[in-house]
Amino acid sequence: MKKPEFFLKIKPTISFILILLIASVIVITLSLQYYFSKDLAFNATENNFKITAEKIEQKIITFDKSNSDILTTIIHSEEMKVFPKVGENHRLLKQLTVILENKKHIYAIYAGNKEGEFFEVINLNVSEKLRAKYEVSNEVKWLIIKIYEEDGKKVKYEEYLDKDLVILKTLKKKTKYNPSIRPWFKKAFSTKNVIKTKPYKYTNFDELGITYAKKIKNSDIVLGVDVLLNSISTFLDKQTHIEDKQILIFQEDSKIIAAANLANNTKTVPYKQLIAFSKDKKIQTLNFNLKLEKEYFVYYSVIKTEFKNKDYLAILIPIDTIMKPFIDKIYNSFLITLLILTLTIPLIWYSTRVLVEPIQKLEKENEKISNRKFDDVKVIDTKIKEYHELSLSLHSMSVSIKEYELKQEELMDSFIKLIASAIDAKSKYTGGHCERVPVLTIALANAASKSQEGIFKEFNLKTKDEKRELSVAAWLHDCGKVTTPEYVVDKATKLETLYNRIHEIRTRFEVIHRDLTIKMYENILLGANKEKEEKLLKEEHKKLFEEFKIVATANIGGEFMDEKDIEKIYEISQRKWTKYFNDTLGLSQDELSRVEDKNRVFPKEENLLVNKKEHLIERKHFSQEEFEKFRFKMEVPEYLYNLGEVYNLTIKKGTLTEEERFKINEHMIMSIKMLEQLPFPKILEKVPEYAGAHHETLIGTGYPRKLVKEQMSIPARIMAVADIFEALTAADRPYKEAKTLSESIKILGFMVKDKHIDEDIFKLFLTSGVYKEYALKYLKKEQIDEVDISKYL
Repeated sequence: MKKPEFFLKIKPTISFILILLIASVIVITLSLQYYFSKDLAFNATENNFKITAEKIEQKIITFDKSNSDILTTIIHSEEMKVFPKVGENHRLLKQLTVILENKKHIYAIYAGNKEGEFFEVINLNVSEKLRAKYEVSNEVKWLIIKIYEEDGKKVKYEEYLDKDLVILKTLKKKTKYNPSIRPWFKKAFSTKNVIKTKPYKYTNFDELGITYAKKIKNSDIVLGVDVLLNSISTFLDKQTHIEDKQILIFQEDSKIIAAANLANNTKTVPYKQLIAFSKDKKIQTLNFNLKLEKEYFVYYSVIKTEFKNKDYLAILIPIDTIMKPFIDKIYNSFLITLLILTLTIPLIWYSTRVLVEPIQKLEKENEKISNRKFDDVKVIDTKIKEYHELSLSLHSMSVSIKEYELKQEELMDSFIKLIASAIDAKSKYTGGHCERVPVLTIALANAASKSQEGIFKEFNLKTKDEKRELSVAAWLHDCGKVTTPEYVVDKATKLETLYNRIHEIRTRFEVIHRDLTIKMYENILLGANKEKEEKLLKEEHKKLFEEFKIVATANIGGEFMDEKDIEKIYEISQRKWTKYFNDTLGLSQDELSRVEDKNRVFPKEENLLVNKKEHLIERKHFSQEEFEKFRFKMEVPEYLYNLGEVYNLTIKKGTLTEEERFKINEHMIMSIKMLEQLPFPKILEKVPEYAGAHHETLIGTGYPRKLVKEQMSIPARIMAVADIFEALTAADRPYKEAKTLSESIKILGFMVKDKHIDEDIFKLFLTSGVYKEYALKYLKKEQIDEVDISKYL
């Protein structure tokens, strides 16, 4: 293998792809730009809001001072201590209306005393709602309220004046209003200073306002001014040149007293949240959600005035609005960066090719190892030293894996053949079956692969792994036979268990034979005719020999047992013989547990042939749930074995009882259980399927799962033909003679008609000559005869 003349180090090679780092650097740069821009934007916004807050605070201070000054100005006038009667104008009415005219935010000026007398001047022009409430025309401008006592009752007079202070209309009403019990009166009466109430809704109309009040010195009169807060909101509107900016002034109870750009239904603020954030009462910033859809930047401060009740200011603006100019710049930067990256793509592609191509080649070589194509793995051509060494290592690894896998396969195949050999060696009558079925199966499968016609059109054992998978299945197709008792497999006679019980039956005949002879001599001694007794004994002995011959013949078994022969067995079974020795002595615990009558009296007369309860061996440890789990559909006999003598001798076909036949067929159940629990690799995953169906038929009459043709793969159906043909031609079965080649083919033909085996596979078996090749190698010379395959095609 020729090595490259020189090698590149992987580190220098990376210099070709450093351009990829540009993207990371730019992303970090843009992120930092966004972070610092956000910090800058927040600082700028805070400074801007701080200036706005100072202006608003100065406005509130000026607002409070202006209203306090009005009270201070008029409170020193002695005329304010006089309450005019109906039809009389207050001496300071002109001055009061001038104040109201100049101070549009003042809704009313009034005075009340401790006796409940009250005088008020209201500017009706401050609100259309007010004019609508009192239902007055545009001619009416002023409303004078006078309350005092007449004839011991409180009376309220409403005087409506025009702009020249001429009374246009006077209304008299009963009233319970007493100024002396109002909060503003009580609070002002108890102090020397001007008081300022909390905001509240005026009863005359739906507007928010504040009352400023002060007691007139050396009197029981309190002077008050009602101020509308909408003028503050108007001022705040002028500070919101940014569309999304919101300004609100609120008090400790969280109620908003003035606002700009705020939704009409917003009446309170999260005051506690603001206060908790600003415990030190300093100017702070806070990000929080004011029950709005966006996240807001909030500036908060306390407005300090001469009054005890404090006002609080909050200025809000969406963070998106603050960041928009900066985001636009960052977006432009991103577009420029994207353009630069786009222009560098060809360079990046060229620079990375030198690294990527060897990796891709190595990946393909690795795929070959994954697919177990070890012979195809090659060393890649590259000038990068590390890649070259990795390729050499990969090639070396593929060689090692191949060698290891071959050894593992060899070990596994040897172990499988060892199991099959053990099964064959278990019985002298089935020796070689597990070895011959794989030969026949693979030969037939190879013929199917070459055919490519009919059902074999898409069938092909393409790879070595596929052939091995079928071969392993064929070797293990009868692995369940390791659990089948040898005496059942080898049962050559009907009475055979671990031994042929015909000897026990013969002994009984011998006992009867001797008993008959003894009886004859006893009769002669008693005076019976000797010639007559000897003749009678001879006839009885002859009959006894004939009966034993019938029993012995029945014991051999055959293709079919006639009903007359069965009846004869039942008849013979009724013959009596006498037992003198206790037959419960010397038994094993298991045998003794099956004996029904343990207290027998001897001598005892008994039938010559019997079916006893102790002949019934119960089926233990059987799980129906497990049976169904594996989808087995065989009829399970009630007993594990029935050793009854009459029961066994009357078997109609062969030598096996129903229980013994199930025990032999059960080898398929055990085979499937064993194989399906083995962790086969992917290349052998179909072994249980192929091996577990060779006793199924095409119409669901087989076992153990009663599969039909559509549920069986072609390899499974091939194995069924191979298994049957090997069994038919085998010369080592105890219950039948070896069939000739033509007889075996004929039986297979019948099985095709009965839909027990696949017709296409049977025809291929004949036309391909597989049957003949197998016969020449494995059948005895006398078994091989001429076969006219045209009869079956």
